[in-house]
This record gives sequence, structure tokens and C-alpha cells, in this order.
Amino acid sequence: MSFVYPGFLFGLLALSIPVIIHLFQFRRFRKVYFSNVRFLQQLSDESKKQSKLKHLLILLARMLALAALVMAFARPYIPVEDSRIVAEGHAVGVYIDNSFSMDALARQGRLLDEAKDRAREVASLYQPTDRFLLLTNDFEGRHQRFVSREEFLSMVDEVSLSPAIRTIGEVMERKQELFSGEPFEGRRAYLLSDFQKSTAGFDELEPDTTIMHYFLPLRAQRSDNVFVDSCWFETPVMLARQTATLNVRVRNDSEQSLENQPLRLYIDGVQRTVASYDLQPGGYSDIELSWTVSGDGIQQGYVEILDYPVTFDDRLYFSYRITTGIPVLTIDRQSPSPYLNALFGRDTTFSYSNMPEFSVDFSRFAQKDLIILNGLNRIPAGLSMELRRFVEEGGSLAVIPGENLDIGSYNEFLSALGTDTYSRLDTNSMRVTSLNELHELFTGVFEEIPENIDLPRTRKHYVLSRGVRSPGEYLMQLQNGNPFITAHQTGNGRVYLFSAPLKDEFSNFQRHAVFVPTLVNMALQSRAFQQLYHTIGDDAPLTIRGATPGPEQVFNIRGDEFEMIPEQRRAGNRLQLFVHDQLKEAGNYGLYSGESPLKGVSFNYDRRESFLETYSVSELEDLMRDHELGQITRIVDASEAAFGQALQEASTGRQLWRLFLILALAFLLTEVALLRFWK
Repeated sequence: MSFVYPGFLFGLLALSIPVIIHLFQFRRFRKVYFSNVRFLQQLSDESKKQSKLKHLLILLARMLALAALVMAFARPYIPVEDSRIVAEGHAVGVYIDNSFSMDALARQGRLLDEAKDRAREVASLYQPTDRFLLLTNDFEGRHQRFVSREEFLSMVDEVSLSPAIRTIGEVMERKQELFSGEPFEGRRAYLLSDFQKSTAGFDELEPDTTIMHYFLPLRAQRSDNVFVDSCWFETPVMLARQTATLNVRVRNDSEQSLENQPLRLYIDGVQRTVASYDLQPGGYSDIELSWTVSGDGIQQGYVEILDYPVTFDDRLYFSYRITTGIPVLTIDRQSPSPYLNALFGRDTTFSYSNMPEFSVDFSRFAQKDLIILNGLNRIPAGLSMELRRFVEEGGSLAVIPGENLDIGSYNEFLSALGTDTYSRLDTNSMRVTSLNELHELFTGVFEEIPENIDLPRTRKHYVLSRGVRSPGEYLMQLQNGNPFITAHQTGNGRVYLFSAPLKDEFSNFQRHAVFVPTLVNMALQSRAFQQLYHTIGDDAPLTIRGATPGPEQVFNIRGDEFEMIPEQRRAGNRLQLFVHDQLKEAGNYGLYSGESPLKGVSFNYDRRESFLETYSVSELEDLMRDHELGQITRIVDASEAAFGQALQEASTGRQLWRLFLILALAFLLTEVALLRFWK
């Protein structure tokens, strides 16, 4: 047993007072004369014995009453293990998990409402003079300070659901920072959460040993949830008047099977198609939604299912752009290539232009998606530097060698890009024997490739030298095993290497049927990949190539009754926009430069919250033991009916002062009864 105020135990010295009173008789006795006391002798002896016993009992009752009263003032308690109660001055931090998973139903309503009730019970354990800290997933500025109990209770009432997600490690780290400025000796941190396994992050735990932590897990009645996990297009390029196919993944985080559930697709507010899906317990299904693309420019949509009670993840928003006017630039050694001009110059899908190698305008590179080096014999240092920057920032480059190749000049440039290099001119005639149909460049080009397919032939070509760890993939391969065309991912862009010029004396590739889909798909897939959607809370930037606001214009993101200016950072020809925590609601938005729309941007809630499996009390206890945190953590089930008593015992031990106060009153009543009724 321990004491909150051990100094009061000196009051036990007051027990000597009734003893002194008992030992010294301060009453004066009067003599009474009787003529004959022989008949009173026996009665007198009996009265003395009874009086002596009565006085001893009264003395004992007084001493016990005084001792019990002293003990009550000393605030005795039975501590939980080695915990210690501070007499006065507590700093109490309470974390309320207000993520979307707390919208699940508990025994008395939503988990979040139950968490707020428990936070109020925590505050009731302490004195009004103690200091309190409230923390939620939002890490709001007004929650970064200690306040009075009354203000703390007012802040608890205002807590609402938030899309922000914090791991337990992040929460405890922030609490330690805030506790470091408090002088109080008694430091207590309470964490009210459902402790989801998908977001707990216990591996990050490094708690301060000067703070006593209390994990208060809450349990939902049901942990079933069905949600839209993700979506992606079958092809990266969307063309008008063609069929688009959107793949949607729906997950079933429950133990129930689902059949014939509807999945609806909306484009620009209009329902375009609907599909049904079946799901096994704990499984997922990929559903294809197809429709004919109409219109042009920016288009936005969402897919939707119906599920209850967790609904934040039933809708997934996305944005895309109908591809038109893909900017393609050819840098020619002499006159423009008739094959490239015929291919790109007559198709409105592309915006095609040429430059001679002696008058290259580097400033126009930022506005291009694909640059083709056509027949250059050498690459100057200035052009090499600008092309490397172009590729690193997301552009695509097709390298078609010249007839009299300066191999040293080319290889210096290609080595800097980390691609294959040219080694020598091979004058042997051979044919292309294989085509990499699995590469995304040829996806959907062939229904089936016959064994006797007629592929291009070469009369002579430059050998592409491949290292043992070459990162490139072959697109076409010659019969001797050397690649005819290779593709490389470099930085944020792509590089395609050809082994022969577009000349009849080298090969017939430019006259072959496979020439058209190869070059067209290079151009179509050169457009910087637009991310269909972003995740709220993920601070990944929105990247824009070659866009610059006017002198009095800024980039901004707009939605219905919403507008914000993101943080802007420029990196070369790319502009990075950071939303941070300014955007809170999932939906489709527009990115503008002044009043001009640039692109559609969609934001969705983090799907980690959709997996509702939580840690049980026993699993939390095992985790604390594994992390050797048992001495500074206590776990109390916040869903139990007797939570208040269990929390009080865990926080302050088993309090005994009420018991001693009752005993003091009982002993005083005993003394009164002895004095009144013992005659």
C-alpha cells in the first residue's frame, strides 16, 4: 500500500491524546458515607469491572476513528505494479482517433461518440487544476497546447471525423514533443482508438519512459466492409470515338459472400454503364467497365457501390483527358523524312513539327512529348545536355542513327542516359525474327501473331551493345540475337534505340506494316502519364511539364464552393504543386492557371482505413511485451461496461481513502453508542 500524502501519517502521533486522557483521571470524586456497605460490596466490584471494560472500548473506538481519519487524509492506494500517484500537478494527454474507421457502429452508437464519452471519463479522474491536452489525427494547431479541464471538454465536443491517418508511433512521438514543455511531474497519455492493424504502426514505437501510456481500445459491433479499392484504364491513352475500358477492383473485407452487387460508372455526372460483381469472403474482384468515349478535353467521373455502415470508401473519383494534338518534334540531319511526315503530319491526333540539326530551338523541348532524332551522325554537347534533361523530366526520345555514325559521340550521350550503346556497323543481311508482343507498345496491336509472320529485313545495321545488366527491353530482335529496336526507362522518360536509319539501303522497316503501330504508339504513350487520382493525406506532388503561369496568375485548385492555392516548386521544366492538408473532402477538382483550365485532378480517401481488422486486448498486451514497454503502458478495454472503474484502478491504483473514511465514521458511531447505551 502506498500513500499520495504520506506527510499526514505524522497525525498518528495524535493517538497518544486519548491514551493520556484515559491514564490520567481528571474527574474529582466525592465521598458518600453509608451506615452499612456490606450489602453494596458485591455490586461495587461488578460495576468497577464493567466500567473499566467500557472505558477501554471507548478508548479503542476513539483511537481507531482517529487513525482511520488520518489514513483517509493520507490517501492510501494499492498501486498497479510499480506505478506511483503524484500528489498534485498532472499533465494529461488524450488522443482521440477520429479516422473514418471510427464511423463504425459500437454498442452505444458510433465508435467516435463512444471515444468522446471515454475521454470525458478520463478527465473526470483528475482535478480541475490539472492540465489537459487533446490530440486528433488532424494535428491541429489549437490542439498543440495544454488547457484547463473545462476547455478540454469543450474541445472534445467539437471532434469530428477526418480523412487524416496517423500511426500510433506518430501520435506518441507528437505527444512526447508536447509533453516536453510541461513542468508537471505526473504525466499521463491516453490513446482512444480501434487500433486497426492496417494503420497501427507499432514498429515505430519509441515512447518516452517518463510518460505513463494507457491504450484504451474500442470495438465495433461489426467489422464488415466492402469498398472500391482502385481503378485503372486498359490503355494509357484515351482517344475520342473509341472504346475505353476501365478496370475497377472491389474488395470484400468481411466473412460474407456477395452476389450480383451493382457497380455504377458516372462520367461528367451522367451514368454511362453498370456492371454486377460477386465477391468471396476476404477476396476481391476486378470488373471491366466499357463505354464509347465522346467529347474532348478534360473528363471526370467516379465509380460507386452501395455498402453500410462504413461508406467513405464506396465511391472512387478519377480524371482523364481525351488525347488530341500530341506534340511530336523531329530533328533532322538534312531534309525531313517523308515516312515520318506522312505518318504524323496528316493525323490530327498529333501536332507535328520539324527542325534541322543546325538550328535547334531548345526552348521548345518543354512543350514536346516525343522527340525523334532522325539520321544525325553526331550529337553536339549542347543538344546532348538538353535531351538528357528532356528525358529525365518525363519526355520520350526516339534515336534513329545516321548513315555515317560518329559512334563515340553517340555512346557518350547514351552512356549518360544509361541505355545500350552502338558498337559497329554490321553489313550482313538478316531479318527480324521476333517481336515482343508483351511490351506495352504492342498491346492490342495484334490479335494473334502467326508463326510465319513477315517481319522487316535489314541489309546492314549498327549493332546495339547490351551489357549484362542492361535495363532495356527489346521490341524487335534479329535472327542473330541482336536487338533491332530497344526500349529503356530513363529517369521519368523513355528512350527508344533503332539499329538502322530509315533508309532503303539499310532496311525496309519504314515501308513495313509494323512501322506505323510502332511509331504511333511511341507517340501516343509518350504523353506524360496522368495519374487518375491522388490520395488525401499523401503529400506526393502534382507535376506539370512545361506550364508557366502568367505574370499576374497563379495555379489554383477549384471545386464546388472550394478553392485553394497549392505550394509551388519548380524543378527544371517541371512544376510541382503540393496540396498538404488543405484539401479534406474527396471529389473531382480542376487545376487552373488563372482562369484557364489545365487538367482535372481527383482526390480520394486513403483506403488503408477500409481494412477494419483491429488488435484485441490480448494482442496489444503481446505487442507491448514484444517491444518491452510493459512497464510504461497499461491496456484497458474501453468497450467494457465497467470501464470507469477499470480505468481508475489502472490510472490511480485501488483507492482506499473512502474505505478509511467510512471506518472512521463507523468507529465514531461505536463510541457514541457505547457512551449512550452502556449504563
